[in-house]
Amino acid sequence: MKKSVIFVVSLLLVTAATLQAQRSSSNSWAGYSLNQLETFSSSVFELLDSDKNGSITLDEIDLLKEEPEEPLSEEELALQRRRMNLISSYFWTEEEINTFEVADTNGDGSMDRAEYDNLESSVRTRILELGIESLDTDKNGSVEVKEFSAHLESFEEWDNDGNGTIDRAEMREISDRRFHTDIRSRWTAGDDLGGEARRRFVLESELRATERRLPATSERKKD
Repeated sequence: MKKSVIFVVSLLLVTAATLQAQRSSSNSWAGYSLNQLETFSSSVFELLDSDKNGSITLDEIDLLKEEPEEPLSEEELALQRRRMNLISSYFWTEEEINTFEVADTNGDGSMDRAEYDNLESSVRTRILELGIESLDTDKNGSVEVKEFSAHLESFEEWDNDGNGTIDRAEMREISDRRFHTDIRSRWTAGDDLGGEARRRFVLESELRATERRLPATSERKKD
C-alpha cells in the first residue's frame, strides 16, 4: 500500500513538472522567423510542383480533370488528398464567376447537354485558372516559387517590434490569407519538422482547443 501511494505521488509530480515545462516553453515561444515561413511555403510549392520543373501549371493543380488510367494506391490517394487540400487553400479566389459563360465552352450563347454535364468541371478549372493568374505576376502562364512566396515580402511590415520573428500578437494583426494558409498547411504538406517543433505544434493545438472550450464551459456554469 505504501509503495502504491509513493508511486502515485511520483507520477503526479512528474506530470505536473511536464505540464509546467510545456507552459514555460509556450510562454517563451519566440515566433516564426522569415526562414521558417519560407520553408513552410517552399514545402507546399514542392508538393504541388509534381513534375519538379520549378513552376506550377494548371495541369498540375487541376487534379480532377482526367480520371487516372489505373486505381490509385493508398499512398497515392493520401498524396492526392494532401495536394487537393493545399490547392483549395492556395488557389482559392474571391472573384465572381459567371457559371453560364464558363460552361458555354463553344460560345454559342446556349448550354448543350455535354456542356451541362461538364459544368462542375468547367467551373472548377476556371477557378484554378483565376488562382494561377492572381499569382502569376510575370504572366507566363505558370507560378514560380518566387511568385508563390511573394506575400512573405511583407514580413518586415508584419514584424512590428523588429525582432525578426512573428509572434502570436503580431499574427493576430495579419490579415493576409496566404500567411495564415502557410502556417496551417505546413503539416498538410508533410513538412518533416524536428521533435521540438512538432511538440510545440501539438501544444499550440491543445491550447487553442482549450481556449475554444472555455466560453462553453463558462456558459454552462452560468446556467
